Amino acid sequence: MPKYRVRDADTYGHAIGILLLDYRGPFIPGDVGNASTYRYPVLYKLVEGLTFEKVLSGDQDAEEMIVDAARELERFGVRGISSDCGFLVQHQQAVAKAVKAPVFMSSLLQIPYLAMMFDAERPIGCITATRSPSSNSLLEMAGVDAGTNVVLRGMENYEHFKWVILEEGGEMDSDQIEREVVAEAKDMVAKHPDMSALVLECSLLPPYAKAVQDAIGLPVFDFITMIDYFYQGSHRKAYSGYY
Repeated sequence: MPKYRVRDADTYGHAIGILLLDYRGPFIPGDVGNASTYRYPVLYKLVEGLTFEKVLSGDQDAEEMIVDAARELERFGVRGISSDCGFLVQHQQAVAKAVKAPVFMSSLLQIPYLAMMFDAERPIGCITATRSPSSNSLLEMAGVDAGTNVVLRGMENYEHFKWVILEEGGEMDSDQIEREVVAEAKDMVAKHPDMSALVLECSLLPPYAKAVQDAIGLPVFDFITMIDYFYQGSHRKAYSGYY
């Protein structure tokens, strides 16, 4: 039998550590914040005081507590560290520098990879929780070249999404959220018929990715595709079959 040493950890066996905003909303299956979304164990760490408003404002005072939380996840033995807000890409470099585990804080990190897959003239769509004045700088922080053709849209003008997600309204009608996200995606494709793929920035949008894909017929990427991608690379399995 193998020999094991004791670590300074309360629990063991978590593949991915996920930093959570201090946010209250319904995290349904498919959401980054719902553990049943994954086919492998994840460990959550709430960053107390890190509200969505602080993230949107670019409050750099929050960086220390984000880094401290990431270090705690690493101490617990996670193989990689992510988050539940794409706007936390503004802290990607600080967290990556502070820990040895791989860090992928935002679904936006997939855009440079996708940009290499398609003709540069074809736009990549991106739906965010809200289109803020700093959105373009967030793309730069995610490694997106200034010349990359990205069509960026926000969900802030959709009544139910705004109330439930942005204003933490409480009770969510997931069918209505789905209708709103699908409507936005279809409008993007109608205005940009040569769009190559779509990235859903917000961590609450993966539950609707299939409905969006069915509606627009394009590849759709989100937080879960990114986290799964890392998991597959860090947990390789032997192949078996016939030859």
